[in-house]
Amino acid sequence: MSPALTFALRELRGGVAGFRIFLACLTLGVAVIAAVGSLSAAIVAGLERDARSLLGGDVTLRQVHRPISDDQRAWLQGQSLRMTDTLEMRAMAVRPDGARRSLAQLKAVDEGYPLLGAVETNPKTPLPALLAAQDGVPGAVVEEVLLSRLGLQIGDLLQIGEGKFRIAGALLKEPDRSAGPLDIGPRVLIANAAMPQTQLLQPGSLAEFHYKLLLKPGISAASFRAALTEKFPGEGWRVRDPSQASPQVERFVERLALFLTLVGLTALLVGGVGVGNAVRAYLDGKSVTIATLKAVGAPSGFIFRLYLMLIAVMAGGGTLVGLLIGAGAPWLAAGVIGEILPVPLAVGLYPLPLTLAAVFGLLTALTFSLWPLGRAQRVSAASLFRDAGSSRGQAPGKWILGAMLLSAVLLAALAILTAQQQLLATWFVGGAVASFGVFRLAADGLKWIARRLASARWAGGRNPKLRLALANIDRPGARRGASCSRSASGSRCWSRSP
Repeated sequence: MSPALTFALRELRGGVAGFRIFLACLTLGVAVIAAVGSLSAAIVAGLERDARSLLGGDVTLRQVHRPISDDQRAWLQGQSLRMTDTLEMRAMAVRPDGARRSLAQLKAVDEGYPLLGAVETNPKTPLPALLAAQDGVPGAVVEEVLLSRLGLQIGDLLQIGEGKFRIAGALLKEPDRSAGPLDIGPRVLIANAAMPQTQLLQPGSLAEFHYKLLLKPGISAASFRAALTEKFPGEGWRVRDPSQASPQVERFVERLALFLTLVGLTALLVGGVGVGNAVRAYLDGKSVTIATLKAVGAPSGFIFRLYLMLIAVMAGGGTLVGLLIGAGAPWLAAGVIGEILPVPLAVGLYPLPLTLAAVFGLLTALTFSLWPLGRAQRVSAASLFRDAGSSRGQAPGKWILGAMLLSAVLLAALAILTAQQQLLATWFVGGAVASFGVFRLAADGLKWIARRLASARWAGGRNPKLRLALANIDRPGARRGASCSRSASGSRCWSRSP
């Protein structure tokens, strides 16, 4: 191994000009996978870190269409230190003159809201004071985008349903927003006491009633669930604890991570073709070197180890660059889109997704490099000198083919087992294999057609240029153009036709 490593390091003295495509393909794929994994981990860690604040309490109950009964409220209050209830529904926000209107997400809260965290508004005034009635007109806090849509300002009136509200402030941040229903419009906060003025709560109204609790010491979320089910069996409410603080965000992150990971794997697979072609072109360009080494007695195994180490060094460098780019994704996302994300990012380094991205990159480089390495190993010195380094037709040995198959299987298994949705990942792997097969058949079919057309009498008799063009499609070295070799005395290039 030591002599092969020495020769491999000597090959690097000429720079990485022959590996630019190799490095670009590998770096891009690794960077995408590392960035997706790191960003997903940062979002999940942020969810876990701020779970109680995002949920709005130790446990929350949601019931649709109707509020809880007095008996149920009394029991919940007995289980908690503090309790708050909110109501959310969709409503139409209208200018008092009726000139403009916009769909909004209405939220009615009580004086104890929020239990955890803080509502940020402009001006910085306690929320109960902003929502309090003045001269019989209750207050409302709305998002600035709604003010822009309706052409209103703080202090103007806003009509929601049959009630009129004074815009007392702009809503900047809502601590438990990600735990609520999907928004279809700007947020509007009003007091629970002002909700009857809207006359929106009618039989059949699509309203969600949320009850958030800070549990008493000694009562866990699990024991609370068990006691609640035993006390009120068959109720249609949904109970969540901090482990389910924001299911919508979690589902979005999982699906986005899966999609972008498949995009990264696609980039690696497409880049793998570039890796294989780059390695093949590089080894063909080193034909004189390989021939010389074999002529002075270097065994085939030495040639294989030499260039395998060289490719391993290049793959390690490209993978490292991709990891450095991907590892910075949480910091970049926090600076660029941190304000619009539904949850705060837990910025940091996450070894697991980086390790996974590195393994993907190295396995891809190995899988697509073994074939040209195996062909270069099996070509004799005499054939290299005679055929100018073209290793066409020299299939790798059985153990090389076995190593390729093992590496490909490991790559596919890793893609499937690490995916959130393994069925979709399995279809992706199957589609990738089928695509390679289809393209291979298409290429062989095109060469067969070109060979038949080139041998036809009409092609050579009427248009010799056409015959030569068709013949060159299937000539040795056709995938990379004319064959070239370089030596101290200069360079020579040629092209063969049948």
